[in-house]
Amino acid sequence: MSTAPLHRSVCHAFQRAASFGGLKPPALRLGAFFVVVFGSFCVMSSATMAASPPAHEQGHNTTSHDKQAPSPPKKPHRPSLKEKLEQTEQTIASEQDDQKAQSLMKKAETLRLYSVKNSGRILLNEAQDELKQGHTSEAEKDLSAALTLQPDNAFLRRQRAAVRFLGNDLTGAVQDLQVALVGDPGDAQSWDLLTRTQEQLHHPHQALHAYTEALTHAPLLPNGQKRYRQLEQQANGIPD
Repeated sequence: MSTAPLHRSVCHAFQRAASFGGLKPPALRLGAFFVVVFGSFCVMSSATMAASPPAHEQGHNTTSHDKQAPSPPKKPHRPSLKEKLEQTEQTIASEQDDQKAQSLMKKAETLRLYSVKNSGRILLNEAQDELKQGHTSEAEKDLSAALTLQPDNAFLRRQRAAVRFLGNDLTGAVQDLQVALVGDPGDAQSWDLLTRTQEQLHHPHQALHAYTEALTHAPLLPNGQKRYRQLEQQANGIPD
């Protein structure tokens, strides 16, 4: 399989997401902030009295204890970036309209991009420039530097996997995708890229498994059923 179509789709994705944050988008076709709300509490203590208060004071104390201050209203839960992405992925998996599915996939990609810190986005831009010049090894170095800053970022892992695929480092691409899919198992594009990589490695059954996962998370992938039948024939042979 030629890597030229994937290379073009990688560069096209950079251009398509260019409007986000004034930064160039990441390298791959169809990118956490966590808000934790802590409740406040107050622990009240009183000094130990050597003798009991008079009876009339006890009555007043009972009355004052019965009156409790109203509880402050609870703040509404604000979903984290990861929660938003998971919700979007769940919607993609059940969406039955092609246009809506494509729109949701773009939204998911935007959320993934937002998970990359500013310094990482600068390195993504540099990787884009290197790819335009055909310097895949330099682009990989830029993405490796970005991963040094955010080693658990699934989106950056997928980007480096794509560059490694273009550079024919198929084993390295598989390793990156395996890590990426642990952090973001609902990413159909990572599963699709893993499918392509396993095909190049002549692992038809692994390729079929990966694409089955891709369709599970994005049933309306373009030409998805046709692609699935091709992979099924490669893995199991053409029936008589």
